[in-house]
Amino acid sequence: MYKKLILLILSLMIGVTLSGCFNDQGKKTKEGDQAVEAAKINSTEKLEEAKEVEEERVETINLSSVGDILIHNTVFWAAYDEKSKSYDFKPQFKYVKKYLEKSDLTIANLETTLGGAERAYSGYPTFNTPDEIVDALKDSGVDVLTASNNHRMDTGEAGFFRTVRVVREKGLEIVGVKASNDEKSYIIKDIKGIKVGIANFSYQDGKINGLRTVNGIPVPKNIDPLIDLIDFSNLDETYKKLENRVSEMKKDGAEVLVFSMHWGNEYQRTQSKEQQLVAKKLADLGVDVIFGGHPHVLEPMDFIHSDISGKDTFIIYSQGNFISSQRQSRYTEDGIIVNVAIKKNFKTGKIEITYSDYMPTWVKKSTVNGKLSYEIIPTEDVINGAIIAGLTSEEKQIIQESSADTKKLMEKYTTKCSVEPVLK
Repeated sequence: MYKKLILLILSLMIGVTLSGCFNDQGKKTKEGDQAVEAAKINSTEKLEEAKEVEEERVETINLSSVGDILIHNTVFWAAYDEKSKSYDFKPQFKYVKKYLEKSDLTIANLETTLGGAERAYSGYPTFNTPDEIVDALKDSGVDVLTASNNHRMDTGEAGFFRTVRVVREKGLEIVGVKASNDEKSYIIKDIKGIKVGIANFSYQDGKINGLRTVNGIPVPKNIDPLIDLIDFSNLDETYKKLENRVSEMKKDGAEVLVFSMHWGNEYQRTQSKEQQLVAKKLADLGVDVIFGGHPHVLEPMDFIHSDISGKDTFIIYSQGNFISSQRQSRYTEDGIIVNVAIKKNFKTGKIEITYSDYMPTWVKKSTVNGKLSYEIIPTEDVINGAIIAGLTSEEKQIIQESSADTKKLMEKYTTKCSVEPVLK
């Protein structure tokens, strides 16, 4: 009897305990279900918030470009340091550095070769420049070098390949040329979520023994496919080549198309008919920005409207010399820093040029303590009272004239492009 009573009590205790457990478990399950549901709601809300942020996202990027980096022998002589037995071009860019490095991406035209010291450095007519010029360009804020131009073969096949290699080894991008058929001669840069494609083409000269030439130098068969050249005497072929390039870049994801064109007539401050025709074709193909070079003097900027692409393409036909020793005409001393702002609305996908401006420049050549010196001067800095060491009253007057000439030329076709505010 006693044993039965004990068993009964134990059974009741176990039942109560189990009942409590089941009740707690049910409560926990209910609470767990509520927590999961709350997490789902919270996650959905966060996704919707993220979607709203993405839909509202608008980004603006700034692109800059300068003209020809044309290193005559006196320019690299001026960069030579007798004590260290090395070259330093950085002082030549010290006054424009603040303008170049502020952009998201800056382009310059490398109109020389890096053939190496063993070939002996040289200026006109076959340029071979110390590698240190690339260090100076990078230090000043340049990101991309265009290399398809009429001086590309100045140091032959070896110089062609060495130039590509040295530029890359020193950390800059190079376009218009490539080192092998497996590579691409254009680049696509993701800047703040906007994919910018940059390509570069140069005019070619007539053929010699079936080979295309640049600057009268035949392009070897193995290099021919590695440099982007166009033939202005055969516009149908040129248009097809440009059309294929645009198509290829778009397939690779390019949203903004920037073409640097080496073209035009030397020392003429007006664009040629061929430049206008090719520019219109590029606008019809949907190219957003065209930076021109080669004439060694400035040519106008404009906006080209295309009913085919629906775009207003920004163009400057020639950016002149950025650094050189050409003094036969005062206009060869004038250069420019061109800036273009591009905005993308990530909700609509719309991309547009919101503004463009420029900074006129002038190359100062002088002798300091018996040594040659070259410096690129932002003209508006001087006009606004900036102190530039060693400027004579005569040079200040030339800078005033240079600035006025540049502004007049840039305003010839459009008033949409203003002079860049002076940076302190």
